[in-house]
Amino acid sequence: MKNFEMTNYKRKKVLMLVAGGTAGHIYPSLSLINKMKNFKFIIITDQRGRVYYENFFENKTLNFKIFTHNVKSPSNKKLIYKIISLFQILISLLKSLLIIVSQKPNLAIGFGGYPSVAPILAAKICTIPSIIHEQNAIVGRGNKLLSKISNILALSFLETKNIENVKNTIFTGNPVRQEFEEIGDNCLYLISDKPFTILIYGGSLGASFFSKQVTSIICSLPENIRKEIKIIQQVRIEDLDKVKNNYRVHKIEAEVSTFFYNISRKFEIAQLIITRSGGSSVAEIMASCKPAIFIPLPNSFDNHQYENAKFFKDNNCGWVIDQNSNDKNDFEKLLKNILKNKKQLIKKSKKIADLSNKLLNLRENKTPSEYLSDLVLKMINNPKVGRSKVC
Repeated sequence: MKNFEMTNYKRKKVLMLVAGGTAGHIYPSLSLINKMKNFKFIIITDQRGRVYYENFFENKTLNFKIFTHNVKSPSNKKLIYKIISLFQILISLLKSLLIIVSQKPNLAIGFGGYPSVAPILAAKICTIPSIIHEQNAIVGRGNKLLSKISNILALSFLETKNIENVKNTIFTGNPVRQEFEEIGDNCLYLISDKPFTILIYGGSLGASFFSKQVTSIICSLPENIRKEIKIIQQVRIEDLDKVKNNYRVHKIEAEVSTFFYNISRKFEIAQLIITRSGGSSVAEIMASCKPAIFIPLPNSFDNHQYENAKFFKDNNCGWVIDQNSNDKNDFEKLLKNILKNKKQLIKKSKKIADLSNKLLNLRENKTPSEYLSDLVLKMINNPKVGRSKVC
């Protein structure tokens, strides 16, 4: 065997992961990395995403390199911003081609966001096989474009909308951290623990609604209910003192912070969750079998958060509240009803568990992380897929 062939045979397999910088795009990729620790990882993301990845890889003995590309969405209505975005994508494409030439990835997998567009296009140019993973119930704009040139579109929802002219799709589910899977495995549907704990988090987008309206509604609950509950709430730093003070004045036990590093622990002790309905949030709730009230972000792209939440509502697994509803009493009525009749929480948890098991059967009894990692391995090990003819 020639020397260069021996070197190629022995070298560690290289997986290129690309994702926009929001948690919804990043977390599934982190779950996949945890299942494929023997690989070398090439990460392409933006500056926001870089922070997530650096925190993740800290104190880990994994082989990785992170590349930061500055790419903004071309969806802005102003022509100048569209031109700037297209120029950034072009620069990202050139950088991605150089990365592929030097790092020689065996496969590329994109998790959405506009920073993933150019690297996956570069993979196509270099005939590197690729997977696009969609976290939401409606395909995002970047993923819709990339799904037409990638080998496989991996879906988190069975009936994902906005799929057009895509030959190969596969249902993998949305990978979550193992801690959430363990919560679901050990869920005992207990509601008698006191205080009754409610976890509230709205992410970085639209968190003002949670800090103001949701906090106000909870503080307006009857005194006998306020005495029985504990609130764990994530808020923006500018709302921190006000929210803390509101709960203190109304004598509600509360743990309020701008960020929870141990969010899975908060999930574990919560008996009810109030949250947005981004891809990662609904996947974590599905995995942990925790009953939830979803308040979709009204201006999410293509209204994808509503579509995510609707999946739970249609399967009788959760509640959905319209933030822009004219009837502001809907949420208050729902919350009072739940707190006065907690047994319905048990029914919701069991419904989620039943639905989760049905979906598990469709994945050959594998978690989304396991199923997606197996798909990656099959594509890499298939000798007919992944041979680079250009790079």
